[in-house]
Amino acid sequence: MRKRQYAGVGLFLLVAFISLIGPWLAPYAIDEIRDMPFSVPNSAAWIGTDYLGEDVFSRLLSGGQYLLLLACLSVLLAWLTGGLLGMFAALQGRWIDRVLLLIADILLSIPGLLLLTLVVTVSGRGYQAAVFAAMLVMLPDIFRLVRAATLQQLQQDYVDMARCRGESLAAILCREIAPNLLPLLSADVGIRLLAAIFILATASFLGLAAQQPLADWGLMIMENRQGLSFQPWATLAPIIAILLLLIPLNLSLDGLNIDSRRRRFLPDPQFAGAHSTTCNVLDIQQFSLKLPEQTLIKALSLQLKTGEIAALVGSSGSGKSTLLRAALGHFPNATDVIIGEVWLADQALSLMNARALRKLRAQQVGFVPQDPRLSMMPSQTLGAFLGLMAARRGLTVAQRDQQVTSHFRQLGLPDDEAFLQRYPHQISGGQRQRVMVVAAMLGYPALLLMDEPTSAQDGISTQAVMHWIASTARARHMSVLFVAHDFPQASQIADRILVMSQGEMVEQQHTQAFLRAPNSQAGQQSLNAWQLCAPAQPDESSYPVLLSGEGIGAAYDGRTALVSLQFSLRCGETLTIAGRSGGGKTTFLRTLAGLQPDASGTLSMQNTMLPLKIHQRSQSQKWQLQYVAQNPASSLNPFYCVRALLQRPLRLIEPTLNAEQCEQRIRSVLSQVGLEPNLLSRKPAMLSGGQQQRVALARALISCPDILLCDEVTSAVDGPTRMELVKLLQHLQRNQGIALMIITHDLTLPKPLGGTLMVIDQGRVSELLARPAHEVTRQLIGAAQLTTDTQR
Repeated sequence: MRKRQYAGVGLFLLVAFISLIGPWLAPYAIDEIRDMPFSVPNSAAWIGTDYLGEDVFSRLLSGGQYLLLLACLSVLLAWLTGGLLGMFAALQGRWIDRVLLLIADILLSIPGLLLLTLVVTVSGRGYQAAVFAAMLVMLPDIFRLVRAATLQQLQQDYVDMARCRGESLAAILCREIAPNLLPLLSADVGIRLLAAIFILATASFLGLAAQQPLADWGLMIMENRQGLSFQPWATLAPIIAILLLLIPLNLSLDGLNIDSRRRRFLPDPQFAGAHSTTCNVLDIQQFSLKLPEQTLIKALSLQLKTGEIAALVGSSGSGKSTLLRAALGHFPNATDVIIGEVWLADQALSLMNARALRKLRAQQVGFVPQDPRLSMMPSQTLGAFLGLMAARRGLTVAQRDQQVTSHFRQLGLPDDEAFLQRYPHQISGGQRQRVMVVAAMLGYPALLLMDEPTSAQDGISTQAVMHWIASTARARHMSVLFVAHDFPQASQIADRILVMSQGEMVEQQHTQAFLRAPNSQAGQQSLNAWQLCAPAQPDESSYPVLLSGEGIGAAYDGRTALVSLQFSLRCGETLTIAGRSGGGKTTFLRTLAGLQPDASGTLSMQNTMLPLKIHQRSQSQKWQLQYVAQNPASSLNPFYCVRALLQRPLRLIEPTLNAEQCEQRIRSVLSQVGLEPNLLSRKPAMLSGGQQQRVALARALISCPDILLCDEVTSAVDGPTRMELVKLLQHLQRNQGIALMIITHDLTLPKPLGGTLMVIDQGRVSELLARPAHEVTRQLIGAAQLTTDTQR
């Protein structure tokens, strides 16, 4: 926070404090006649008297209390009303949203002064009418802000997870959405307070709010304006008082808009001169990154040559994503110590200011994050997003259009205008990742950094995307560093495998040599966890059918997504669902979870009709069927820590548990998914992608469901952790009889889990099999193979 902001806040708080206690500091009563009207300052009246002969100083001290308190009340009422209406409109949608938007538009079309006059005309003069008018003036803006922010939150999966566990509408508004609006509230409340003070002062100046004998700064200006020429202090004093409230508050708000993400910690200068000009695009030297209670990266060195492709692998939480962001100059907020240096395109990041660093990243680096949905604006179309990225790289419109069309065709994305006009939530997770890859490749930057770029894609799409990236990078002499959890993906294109464990780089080998004989224990464990498994024979069982469906269909905006699917799932059985990205797999699972708006067909659970809409299901039906969403970062509410995320569903299911019993259950389920208790106090943003995935699974398991719907539950975890999750799912099947329905792009899963493999393509079941016959199935299995082929 800058000095100007400190000074502004300090001066505002001082004036506000004096205004609040002013009536007790006033030497005389506000209506006591002390001298002749408009007498000049003297010993009896320090800054003179007003038009009635009352002491200006006493009225000045008393005149700010009502103004400040009522301004705060106006802001509070406006935010409570506008906030609740905005959340309610966004959550309900349909005609309610349209009616409330219409009312907001009507209020916005009426000038504030005219609205104030109308309210006073109807209800009469006084503070009550002025406060109500101030609230109405601020209400439509707040309503629109909150509605837009709520719509953005509704694109996240944690709202759907709350609906799945049976939260009421009030609970979703108050517990899931409202806490995440606090940053918006803190940024907006100061602006609204400025507006409220101005509106109320204006109302008093016009004689519409405060009335004699009340002391009010706006009223004082109006009453004494005729004596400005021979007793100016009667008018200037309240003007100065209002300015002393408004200007410092405005200065402090300006300070909040200054980019505070400045480099707070500088690397050790001993490494600043150690770099020599080489062919390395990225050069990391003895780099360490420490939090107060944890070391994230330990003395790590890495060089990436021009045109080289390297895969970064390791267990969840080993520091892979942290290293990738450190290469961009991004460090966690709680970073305590940074040692070493990062060189990017022969530039030492520690010696660059924020503006130069942004320019360097925009021109030299393409970045694909782990969860593209968090990097795309929900209100921005795909075309607008790609246009913005192209402009940052200095591409002309013609160059952008040519590259986007070419890249889309190469990656199997529609290149028509209708697709570019879609919003991120209107396309599948795999399509979002491919769009993000296209955005990162625009202009062919020198360095491409990717964090799990294909975790939401099927094996066929993954193979196509990675081979296209590799061929394009080699043709354009681009360097690529990407995080991968599966070796089939990494081995197909990488020149070198980099293995991380507990923040250290424990191995760096050429791919062919690594696949033959890893040098590190962590590398060997990761490699051993990947074996190709053919789909298993469907396991006939005498157990009763838990869940079945007939004629299941779904549509998006009139476009058919699923066509008449049929299935049945028995107690302890597994139904594995595979297929191309965008084929309808996630839509199928969301339909079963009751989250698909336009769904059709018949569902039955334990011989009882199961409604297709989540709000029509009973509480026990919601608890019996739990859904683990595809994007763990999106399914965990960022406001809460892990303990709160697990505690809430447990409290709903078993409200009689005391605090100790609740804590034991939470630690038990956390242990089941292979997480340590020290993560309970962390928020999702402080967890790796694999840890987030396991927390999402733990939240589903804590309600002891009969049926578990898992969308890519192993996509964001490393090989050993993946096998531990498979063992956990096997244990749940054998010991608890939980039925599993799993979407996966990893066709090594069906064999250990058993059951049936269903292949969905273009919204239809292509195959329900033990032996692959359909072309899509054979391609999916072929894409899952490890390779040592050096001719990539």
